[in-house]
Amino acid sequence: MDDQQFTRRRFVAGVTTATAIALAGCSGGGDDGGVPEAYRTATSIGGDQRDPDSLSGKDAASYRDSPSEDRQCSNCRFYVEDRNDDGVGACTRVAGEIEPDAYCALYVRYDGT
Repeated sequence: MDDQQFTRRRFVAGVTTATAIALAGCSGGGDDGGVPEAYRTATSIGGDQRDPDSLSGKDAASYRDSPSEDRQCSNCRFYVEDRNDDGVGACTRVAGEIEPDAYCALYVRYDGT
């Protein structure tokens, strides 16, 4: 019985460790999504600086490629406008290139002040 209990403990410990690793991946941890250098530590339209070590993945942020009513990245305080004329920008909260007419769950309207 001791061997069986030890095996269950190892299993639970393994599952717990795997879950922690998976959740850590959702919170970013240094992956900036391969954005061009001009975006790595850029400042958003709302004045927030991008930190490649604290970005969420697009899935974790519920990123969508199309706008939702009046919510879209181009009017979000975290949006970093296009800096290399390719039509996309970046975000100070979400990894990767960001479409200006997309949106995500982290959206905060920028009112220009």
